[in-house]
Amino acid sequence: MIGRRVVPVLAAALALNLPAGVASAAEPTPELVARGKYVFATAGGCACHTPPDGVGLNTGGTKFELFIGVVYARNITPDPETGIGKWTDGQLTNAIRRGERPDGSKLFPIHPYKYLGNIADDELEALVAYLRSVKPIKSTVPARSLKIPVPSLTIPTAQKTAPREGLARGAYLAGGAGHCTECHTPRRFDFSPDDAKFLAGGPGPQGSLAANITPHVETGIGRWTEAQIARFLRTGVKPSGQEASSLMKTVIAGTSAGFKDLTEADAVAIARYLKTVPAIEHKVR
Repeated sequence: MIGRRVVPVLAAALALNLPAGVASAAEPTPELVARGKYVFATAGGCACHTPPDGVGLNTGGTKFELFIGVVYARNITPDPETGIGKWTDGQLTNAIRRGERPDGSKLFPIHPYKYLGNIADDELEALVAYLRSVKPIKSTVPARSLKIPVPSLTIPTAQKTAPREGLARGAYLAGGAGHCTECHTPRRFDFSPDDAKFLAGGPGPQGSLAANITPHVETGIGRWTEAQIARFLRTGVKPSGQEASSLMKTVIAGTSAGFKDLTEADAVAIARYLKTVPAIEHKVR
């Protein structure tokens, strides 16, 4: 009798840790996990968490040397000691959306929670299920070393259901899981994005030089057609025939999945959205 009473109480307690609209993924269906892997693909396979010299998928270790300190991508496998194996679904959701660890400490916003916070409830549930499905690997990552406090960023309010098509879908993907702004919008001294130069390119993470992807005809991608942008997102091949390099090449290839796995409809939706953002004259050097 005691056991029968404890189980429902425990389930209810866990459910209280979840944000409204996000269900527990304790027993995910194969379909939910597959959908989560696709959400993972739209995030570029969370490639920062799987460096080329890493010990396995999502084991972390990528080093970010910043003028304000050093940050390492964490182990996000389900390993209970060095990864996220002991985190509840609610705690994992808070980490993705709010940049907040179970102990309440803040993740440095090299983790793009300002944008991942836009992932809708239904797709976040699937992503959590997928992250729990990968192989748990014990891998300890060095602690970060910062010269300033972790900056506080505005956290968006997510939709309950993700848009499925058209311009709304493109805006959702680019501004959410795809986190295009993370690399393509220049940053201020405190590491916050300079929205006055939204998607206008400049120095990005890991010493990259992100392109201006606004529709400016001379300094951006204004001469590219929607089809050419969509093709680039899935193949890394520019209209000129040149191939993507640096971090763009990384997110297209992804890890277990990446931009290369975008459906044609989603790639076109993102391309259509990029054609609608304000054109900014900014030559990236």
